[in-house]
Amino acid sequence: TMPVKKGDITQVVTATGSLQAVVTVQVGSQVSGTIAKLYADFNSKVKAGQVVAELDQDKFKAAVDEAKANVLSAQATAGKAKVGVEDTLRTLERNRELRKRDLVAQSDLDAGQTAYDSAVAQLNVNQAQVEQAKAGLDQAAVDLNHTVIRSPVDGIVVSRNVDVGQTVAASLQAPVLFLIANDLAKMQVDTNVSEGDVGNVWVDQEANFTVDAYPTRRFKGKVLQVRNAP
Repeated sequence: TMPVKKGDITQVVTATGSLQAVVTVQVGSQVSGTIAKLYADFNSKVKAGQVVAELDQDKFKAAVDEAKANVLSAQATAGKAKVGVEDTLRTLERNRELRKRDLVAQSDLDAGQTAYDSAVAQLNVNQAQVEQAKAGLDQAAVDLNHTVIRSPVDGIVVSRNVDVGQTVAASLQAPVLFLIANDLAKMQVDTNVSEGDVGNVWVDQEANFTVDAYPTRRFKGKVLQVRNAP
């Protein structure tokens, strides 16, 4: 038997969930290629901007060199077209003076005007090709830069999905090379609460949880968010 006395009644909502970092970033590759070097492994601490992997760059460097050659070729063609404009302009002005003296026919003057207009149009086309070649060079340089994979955040590598020599294909979506947890000192528990208990859960409510690795320790936290998803 026990003597009758007043006490506290505690209502507890119990659920099982998964423990994970608050911010976890997937680090992928925007270009396809072969992994040449790895600078991070499981449990490696990394800083934002730190190089964690590098793809083979030979193909991308060749593409940059080709794009540079295309720019030079387009500029040379535009220069030749500019000379053509100046030459046809001189011929046109000469025909205008001769026409004033009735030394050439009107058809010769018209032909000179047509040649000049055509040369100007061709120069505009060549100048556009120069800009197009420069855009191709910029794209090749961007692809070359993307062969160097950098960490976007400070954190620790919790998963490495590639090895040196492995080929990654970024045709449809960026392949995930690393999983980096931003700060393992801040963790969150994602759990599903039953409909009968969710009415007793609210934001900023105190919560305790345990993990199998340390069954005798109780970790304290607060409810951050109650989502509407069923």
